[in-house]
Amino acid sequence: MIKLKPLSLLAALMMMASPIYACDICGCGNNGNYIGILPEFQKHIFGFRYRQNGIRSHVGYNGASTYLTTKETYASYELWGSVKVAKKINLLFSLPYNTNTEVRSDITQAINGLGDLNLLGFYTLVQSNQLTKSNQVLIQSFRIAAGIKLPTGKFNLNNDLQQTQLFTLGTGTTDFMLGGVYEARLQNTGLNISSNVKFNTENSKQYLYGYKAQSNFQLYQKIFFAEKLSLAPNIGLQYEYTQKDKFQKQIVDISGGYILNSIFGVEFQANKYFLGMNVQLPIRQNIGNGQILSNNRWMLHLSHAF
Repeated sequence: MIKLKPLSLLAALMMMASPIYACDICGCGNNGNYIGILPEFQKHIFGFRYRQNGIRSHVGYNGASTYLTTKETYASYELWGSVKVAKKINLLFSLPYNTNTEVRSDITQAINGLGDLNLLGFYTLVQSNQLTKSNQVLIQSFRIAAGIKLPTGKFNLNNDLQQTQLFTLGTGTTDFMLGGVYEARLQNTGLNISSNVKFNTENSKQYLYGYKAQSNFQLYQKIFFAEKLSLAPNIGLQYEYTQKDKFQKQIVDISGGYILNSIFGVEFQANKYFLGMNVQLPIRQNIGNGQILSNNRWMLHLSHAF
């Protein structure tokens, strides 16, 4: 008999991800926390990740470029991993090195350096493996998560205080995260749903990034070429909402908003090694009162499980 309590808990988490929280604006800047489908989460994992996000700010009507429009690119090279510290507990960490580039008219500006360290603990509430009436294998898991982001990256307050502070290596804050991940796989077809919220604190410059909420829904199909050689294409949706920032207790007008992305990816496994990538394409967005447009995002990772 399949118990549905994990699904009820997941529904509660996804309601938490409704439009009441946010962090750095809709994942367009640094410190994004989307990690895709976790490979072999029951084992120790060590790997590298590359992310690239981009935006256009100060856009005109219907996203048209003007002489004020700025193009910004955010690239992160991340060392990350997951350590199984107990039977039901995994500790996930990520430490990025950020490279940010801004192009405005004929002027190009770039900054690079260490980003903010993320620590996230997962607790497995449900892990089941059973046969259905048609003798198919059904695997289900549900994990809850709590974490902290530490201000290891440098925060620089830009002159444009009417717009969210994205062009910085770190947020200068200690922030807190809650979330959950549900996964179900029937034979080789799987479903992965995750939600998380991030609560930010005010930094020493009196800047407070808005709270952030994110939910992801992905379907994947495992294709086996051998016992430990497989390919798993996946598709899905991602929704993010961010609340407006505040500076010295006053609302930053060009900040906050929402974005709905489509996700297309693939995960390749060869024995204990995993190679994966995905792209996130905007479907609908309203960021910074329509004055900021998010471009396509993509991520590449190489991991080793042991």
